[in-house]
Amino acid sequence: MQAGIRVQAIKKADRGAVYFGTEVFSSADRSIAALLGASPGASVSVNIALEVVQTCLPHLLTSAEGQERMRRMIPTFDQALKQSGHAALFERTSREATERLQLNSKN
Repeated sequence: MQAGIRVQAIKKADRGAVYFGTEVFSSADRSIAALLGASPGASVSVNIALEVVQTCLPHLLTSAEGQERMRRMIPTFDQALKQSGHAALFERTSREATERLQLNSKN
């Protein structure tokens, strides 16, 4: 077994720019998606799943029910947490995640 394998993706659309890491690709008709790259860790797996849903299954997010289901799973879904107006939401959801996961926030 080999550890630390790096994957490089080179895209024509980006004039040959080299990317490292994990990338989601989908067919033109969005009927299939594939993950290229080394095994993704927990820090990116939710984002990958969300990208596949948004790209290949966007109809699941068009209804109010679909939006609400997503917010139950991801409380910050569709929120731009980088905006200063969402600082309280970021703080609250970060605190809730730390408590639920029983993380030591002193690190």
